[in-house]
Amino acid sequence: MAARNAPSQDAQGPCAVACCVGATTTVQRAAEEVAAFFAGFVAGEGCFSGSTAGSKFLFEIGLGATDRKILQDLHTFLEAGHVYESRRRKPHYDDEISIQVKAFRALIWVVLPLMDAHLPPSYKRQQYLAWRARLLDYWEHKAKRVRPCVVEGCDQPRRAHKLCRHHLYEQYGM
Repeated sequence: MAARNAPSQDAQGPCAVACCVGATTTVQRAAEEVAAFFAGFVAGEGCFSGSTAGSKFLFEIGLGATDRKILQDLHTFLEAGHVYESRRRKPHYDDEISIQVKAFRALIWVVLPLMDAHLPPSYKRQQYLAWRARLLDYWEHKAKRVRPCVVEGCDQPRRAHKLCRHHLYEQYGM
């Protein structure tokens, strides 16, 4: 969603976003209207699900293939997830198309803010809030994260012995 990082209308200049630290920024009105439309669409067609173990989470919308354009537009708007096409399972069924977002970072940084701001009060919102609570609990307490090397000033990912590859080779002569 390119518009989500856009500065507000009253911010000017090439560093408008960086210079407005602490200020409230908004997306352009058109982007807000598109976000509200897609959130309303999610209220009718969206699915928030996950595994019973609580380690996998999914946001999905599935439609008949004749509605391909709307899902492609949503994919372009979100800049997250993947669009999948499935052939009909029975002759009288329609081919299907779906957009799925599974990546934790995309769920946390793209889907949650969009749904928090725009999903209308509904039974789908209640389902979303329960799913959101499970997702955030997993993210905060159980998700495996890449941790940095323990050598001060090094932010490379750890390999073994809590060291990055460079410091591991340096210390153990590998």
